[in-house]
Formats: sequence, structure tokens, C-alpha cells
Amino acid sequence: MTQLDDAGPRSFSRRNALLTPLAAAPLGCRRSSPRIAAAADAGAARSWGGLQVARVSSMSEDERGGSAVVVLHGWGAPGDDLVPLAEALKRPGVRFFVPAAPLPEVGGGRAWWHLDPNTRPPHASTDQLVPDFLPNPAVVAARTAVQALIATVVDRYAPATVALLGFSQGAMLSIDVALAGSPGVDLVVAMSGVLLMDSVSALTAPHPTKPRFLLSHGRQDPVVPFSIGSRAKELLEKHGFVVTWRPFDGGHEIPSPLLAEVDRFLFPQP
Repeated sequence: MTQLDDAGPRSFSRRNALLTPLAAAPLGCRRSSPRIAAAADAGAARSWGGLQVARVSSMSEDERGGSAVVVLHGWGAPGDDLVPLAEALKRPGVRFFVPAAPLPEVGGGRAWWHLDPNTRPPHASTDQLVPDFLPNPAVVAARTAVQALIATVVDRYAPATVALLGFSQGAMLSIDVALAGSPGVDLVVAMSGVLLMDSVSALTAPHPTKPRFLLSHGRQDPVVPFSIGSRAKELLEKHGFVVTWRPFDGGHEIPSPLLAEVDRFLFPQP
């Protein structure tokens, strides 16, 4: 496991300046820094649900309990793109798992599904499936892989809470996996995402326990329209999910002030 310096949420200032440009460019691939690449390589020693995973935590391998957060990057980003976000949120008693999406993209990035106009999954503006809807195989495969990753985490470490945190395409997948409900997820942070049509059947299915959501979206987002992001919030609330909604003036990005909100949502103080 990658063992990093113990730095809790109080250490936002320097990293905040880096996080927005790092996470805000899902259409362009960053070159990983040696430190981040090393973290990814260390986590890739084992496969979790068939995924290569970087891990960020100060917990030892034999510790159980605590909290687990699975962090899902956006389309076209390198697999370790959100390792700095995990580092910024790191605190004692929490394990972060940052998987690389399984599909390669041009330029060295990764994707949970490709954006081919003929095969990309449609976004949902309603809670009614379109006639003759067929599940998207890439979404099903991505969901299955992340579910297997979570199942491994739960079996190995028995965390008291499990959370999903995703940006852009990773936000869409986070919502989808949480709604699927097996294994159960307690909290979801979905930044600049939407509800997929592939998630609608799970949205409308009975949920004995419901995850809570923190959704954020930029009003000037040129990549994922704000209107469809806000529609996800409305549909989740319609079906009884508790949603914290954080729109902001900005584009396709993770704004620095949001980090404190994410920290409070994931790790509420008693």
C-alpha cells in the first residue's frame, strides 16, 4: 500500500491551487508526476475487480474498519489523475482507492466507456426508459468492475462506511454503482456528472437503504451541460434520495472551495 505523509483536510491551501487544473481537463491527458506515477505503480501490484488501483492511506494492511472511498476519474484522464484529490482529503482511519478505467484512449488516457456517438450511453432526462432500451455493454462492464472492487474492499477491510467520489464520467459511474446497491454504498460525491439512462431502472427500484449524494456542477460547463446535471439532482430527489446540491459559477472542473464541502460530507464531525 502506498504510505504517504499524514496530512488531513487542514492541508488544503497548497494542493487547492493544483486540484482545479488537474481535474478540470478530462479531454486532455496530463503527464503524471514521478510521485503520482509511483503511487499508481504501487497500487497496481494487485488487481481489484480486474482494475489497477492506486491506494492512498496511512492505515496498515492488517487494520480493519474505518472508512473506504473509491475515487473514479473522468474520460481521457490518466488512471492516477485523482490521486492528488485523495491526498488532499487524506486523514487517519480512511483508505482511498483510485482505480484506472479499463479502456485506453488516444494520447495515453483511460475511459470507463468510449465516446463514440454510435455507442456512447445516453443521458437520462426522465425516469422512464425509452422504448426498446438495451443496457450499454461498456457501462455494465464498468459497473461490474467497480462493484467487484468495492466487494474486495469490504471483504478485506470491513470499513464502517463506503463512499464513491467521481468526476465527469467517473461521477456518472459513481451514481450508477450507488443506485445498483450491491455492494451497498453509503455516500456519493458526483462532480460534473449526469444520470445515465442505464441507471434509470436502478433509480426506480426499491432501495431498503438509500445512499446520500453530494452533487456539484458548473453553470458554464462546456462539456457536460449544467441543465442535465441539475436534472440528475431532481430525479434523485423525486425518488427519495437525499441530495446536497452545489452549483457554482465555472466550467468543467473541481473548484477549490468545493473541497471543504466534500470533506465535511464524507467525514462529518460528531
